[in-house]
Amino acid sequence: MLVDRFKREHDYLRVSVTDRCNLRCSYCMPEEGFEDLEHSEILRNEEFIELISVFVSMGIKKIRFTGGEPLVRKGFINIIRETKEIAPDLQLAVTTNGVMLGECLDDLHELGVKKINISLDTLLRERFLKLTRRDFLPQVLDNIERVLRYGTFELKLNTVLLHGTLEEIDDFIDYCLQRSLVLRFIEHMPFQTAGASFVSSDILLKELAERGELIRSEEGDSAVAFGYTLNLPARGTVRIGVIPPISHKFCTACNRLRLTANGLLKTCLLSSSEYNIKKSLRDGAREAQLKDIIISALCEKNAGHCLDSKYPDGNSGIKMMSRIGG
Repeated sequence: MLVDRFKREHDYLRVSVTDRCNLRCSYCMPEEGFEDLEHSEILRNEEFIELISVFVSMGIKKIRFTGGEPLVRKGFINIIRETKEIAPDLQLAVTTNGVMLGECLDDLHELGVKKINISLDTLLRERFLKLTRRDFLPQVLDNIERVLRYGTFELKLNTVLLHGTLEEIDDFIDYCLQRSLVLRFIEHMPFQTAGASFVSSDILLKELAERGELIRSEEGDSAVAFGYTLNLPARGTVRIGVIPPISHKFCTACNRLRLTANGLLKTCLLSSSEYNIKKSLRDGAREAQLKDIIISALCEKNAGHCLDSKYPDGNSGIKMMSRIGG
């Protein structure tokens, strides 16, 4: 088991398979985009599998594949397939923007992927275009319906908490109520982008409580999310998740590690500390040596991040989200 000096057990690995994305979300990258990493810098499929095998042998039980946008990665399904072969009992999950999701749902279903999170920050086509700089909302909404028709996936919608989000709360509630979807709000985090104004989850909770009976539901909790149910008189109940890394940081319960597309190990999303495990792998490091790198990195993990809601937009010094993996 991977345990740090604060006795936190780590059994969850987030694997970013690419830094590329087919959207250009304003809170994730600058308007002009960014220069893609050189192909040689990105881990090859077999390197992902070798490192995943090492992590699994050390106690990782869940892997979530992210990007950039993971579905733009050539051979992404093969990575999942080979991961399944080396660790059949591993819990597999995918976070995607949903644009290309319909093309691979059969494969994800066949490979036993149960959890899919789709990033959706607006239900309005004009706002989607402004936020993402791409006109793909109809495809995303269509693919959400396709996921639901399978009936086998645990689907959650991830919504970054922006000022525009507050204007659409009722629409989001109606949308998720009609489809029995879990709706999760994520506080905006500071990265090297044009940025966005910070909106505290406390404001969101106040807005939700004005619309119905908002009840804390520990059943919906995770290491990073606080669960709620919103009971709407004569209408039903919506399950809500709130991820508040800035206003109510959850570092004491952190159970995750991150492997970036270019082979860097990160023990905290909101930290500039990185460990180049790819270099050691390509230099011929054996499994025991790779394990030592992971253990050393974990031993240096801090008790928590030092960011708060007073951060100046875009000046955190932390890399773009697309370079780390959501």
